[in-house]
Amino acid sequence: MKIQVLYLDKLKFDAEKTLASKYLGRIQSSGRKIIDPIVLKQISFKEMDQELISESFNVLLDERGESLTSIKFTELIFESSNKRINFFIGNTNGFTEIMKKRANKLLSISPMTLTHSFATIVLLEQIYRATTIKTNHPYHKA
Repeated sequence: MKIQVLYLDKLKFDAEKTLASKYLGRIQSSGRKIIDPIVLKQISFKEMDQELISESFNVLLDERGESLTSIKFTELIFESSNKRINFFIGNTNGFTEIMKKRANKLLSISPMTLTHSFATIVLLEQIYRATTIKTNHPYHKA
């Protein structure tokens, strides 16, 4: 399973970069056998368009998307027949309607609007949580 977290804006503050790196490291060490690799990458709109037409399962983070529990999110990742999942995090302008139509799923991580940095960190934490749920690690306590 390959997961890409692709975002349009940069992580601006050192604390955000540190926290994102922390969760990336946790995912790589806990989920090494089930997620290989996980990629966190800043991309352009043009690159996003190219990724959206790929054979990957493409998920756009949008406040109007579907809300999932951590268990349902785990199922989305690990019960998918796709070998590669792309999560897209927009910038302050969000996504175009064409991009939303090309996506396989619109996912909300909060009904509130979050900065792309916070959305990235929350998403990485949930991916880490999903690996712990999948491997029965005690991190997730329901």
